[in-house]
Amino acid sequence: MHIVVCVKHVIDSTEIHVDKKTNELVLRGLSTKINDYDKNAVEEAVKIKKELGGTVSLLCIGPRDAQKTLKEALAMGADQAYLLQTSPRQELDTAQIALILSKMIEKIEPADLVLCGEVSEDGYNSQTGARLAERLHLPQVSYVTKLDAQEGGFVAESTLESTVETVKGATPALLTISSAINVPHLPTAIQIMKVRGNRIKSLKLSDLGLDDSVLETPAVKMLGYEIPQQERKNIMIDGAPADAAAKLVSYLQEEKVM
Repeated sequence: MHIVVCVKHVIDSTEIHVDKKTNELVLRGLSTKINDYDKNAVEEAVKIKKELGGTVSLLCIGPRDAQKTLKEALAMGADQAYLLQTSPRQELDTAQIALILSKMIEKIEPADLVLCGEVSEDGYNSQTGARLAERLHLPQVSYVTKLDAQEGGFVAESTLESTVETVKGATPALLTISSAINVPHLPTAIQIMKVRGNRIKSLKLSDLGLDDSVLETPAVKMLGYEIPQQERKNIMIDGAPADAAAKLVSYLQEEKVM
């Protein structure tokens, strides 16, 4: 079985902060890493490989620095990786990403399963998996929280809020993996350092039958953003503990937060 996992190289969202003078997000100079949700997809792919045999291939679109993301995923148990290198300042929307990923998948050997994280930490729009499935003409199951793969098919549980659906399907197929499906076994720094660079193959747009115009025509453009201003009511509650607690509960109920 050949499993393809799409991984994204992202800014560490825990380090993002707001410039108090300009009220803008500070994004430059921040550390980068593998998208947390993609770790679950890699973990699930490696688990299936151990059960059924086969290979796990990683696909990534990003700057040269994305090699460290791929090395970490390779150290988790994947077999090979492919990187389409872009400029560090290049911004791509989900339509562009899905197009390029689809061409990358068509370039390498046919995939039985394509796995994506349910969402990325930066865009957080959950569109790439669905767009990619459409590009590849594959059936898709989203928010997979349990997966039993067999040769030629799979049984998956898809969970959305309080609803759980059990889906039985045939491969090839694309699944977006929920963070609730597993706990990734993270490699040590030494294991990551031991990953040889020749396991990461570079691809160019020309290798995929594409040209630079693909990078210049986003379907969605970021025009700007605003940081919402929130004012605290600063309500002070006096009195005995029991009375103060009752008043606090009453206020919270009025604000519809409990």
